[in-house]
Amino acid sequence: MSERTARSMVYFDGSAVRKLDYDTVIETRPERRPERRPEQRPNSNPKVRQNANRKLDKEMDKALAFNFKYTVFVVASVMIMVAACIVLLFMESRIADQQNNINNLEAQLEVLEADNAAYASSLENMYSLEDINNVAMNELGMVYAKKGQIIYYDSANEDYVKQYQDVPETN
Repeated sequence: MSERTARSMVYFDGSAVRKLDYDTVIETRPERRPERRPEQRPNSNPKVRQNANRKLDKEMDKALAFNFKYTVFVVASVMIMVAACIVLLFMESRIADQQNNINNLEAQLEVLEADNAAYASSLENMYSLEDINNVAMNELGMVYAKKGQIIYYDSANEDYVKQYQDVPETN
């Protein structure tokens, strides 16, 4: 097993199964980076390093700083959303109340229409045509028209008739 750890193992993709090939060995060498001497390092001057650190610190402070405009925008957006939700709920409750009111009024209308139909039916059945004829002839003295008392004529305007003079009698 120690031999295997010293060399790297290579996988080959087959048509069905991936198989580990122990015969192929790729030697791995550690990467060597050239060491820099202190004179060769960038910003080796302490003042330059200090200025770079200050710039980085300022940039970090600026990035982490409290942005008042952004905060006001977010707070205003949240308040607008909350207000919109409150208005929506208020309007939905008003619509539900109005729908209940409409349903109550429709129920009252049905009751009134039923009462009206009952009253109309009782009025129609209160007097028959024979009762009306009897009262008109016996109590009020009305009589049927005799032959010749009814005059028929044609009118150009069918809506109404104006009588300017007496209707002539015809025999």
